Amino acid sequence: HLPKRPKRIECFDISNIHGKYAVGSMVVFHNGRPEKSQYRKFKLSVEKNDDVGALKEILTRRLTHGEWGKPDLVVVDGGKAQLRVAKMLVTPVFPEAGIVSVVKNEKHRPSHLLGDTRVAVKHRKAVLLANSEAHRFGIGYHRKLRGKI
Repeated sequence: HLPKRPKRIECFDISNIHGKYAVGSMVVFHNGRPEKSQYRKFKLSVEKNDDVGALKEILTRRLTHGEWGKPDLVVVDGGKAQLRVAKMLVTPVFPEAGIVSVVKNEKHRPSHLLGDTRVAVKHRKAVLLANSEAHRFGIGYHRKLRGKI
């Protein structure tokens, strides 16, 4: 899977405080560089602390926009449940896209990657960079909604 470097990486992250001010972010890297004009923010309808439900909402909303392009690699923040949701939603629309999940430790640092292990190992640096940028972008939007900026 993904024998060459992915041209388009889309990474998704969720930010909330115990379910309040829930937002999602999507960042796009094209040929290894951030494409900030293609970043997207999602204000979520989820009212409880449900990262899986929130990810499902933003992926569903993203997938209705075919004009946004075709990802070669989709990166989600979370564990097995988030990876499962991403595969369930993304694969029917973009069957050639690789899907990887970034699992964090108790200090919210990347611990390991799930998904296609060949993709995860070969493109680890790009995956972690996209994940970090999605988190930064999402937190900024989250703070703005809370009035903390």
